[in-house]
Amino acid sequence: MASVPLWLYTTAGCHLCARLEATLQALGADVTLTRVEIAFDAQLSERYATRIPVLASASGAEYSLVDGEEALPGWLRAQGVGRASTGVDRTPPARRDSGVEPQGHVMRHGRRFLR
Repeated sequence: MASVPLWLYTTAGCHLCARLEATLQALGADVTLTRVEIAFDAQLSERYATRIPVLASASGAEYSLVDGEEALPGWLRAQGVGRASTGVDRTPPARRDSGVEPQGHVMRHGRRFLR
């Protein structure tokens, strides 16, 4: 899956913008962010000054923290954003720790060793 382009309306020193970027990274969102500085554009400042950070997609859909942080994953899915492939095991713990022992192991002194 290709990285999805998103625009982040921001301004210098915006701690909420940094937090949103960290959240995107923690979610493993496969996005390409283009940061748009609103301070030097009167129209952008008027539109976003009290709402930044604002994420916008190519379709024009927007997400802001005023929508609630819990809404971000759903908004990202609606924009077609998947997870970045990082090589990390993303198997849910319920499946990973299902109690089923792997095939081909040997128990020694209470520890499991694969053959």
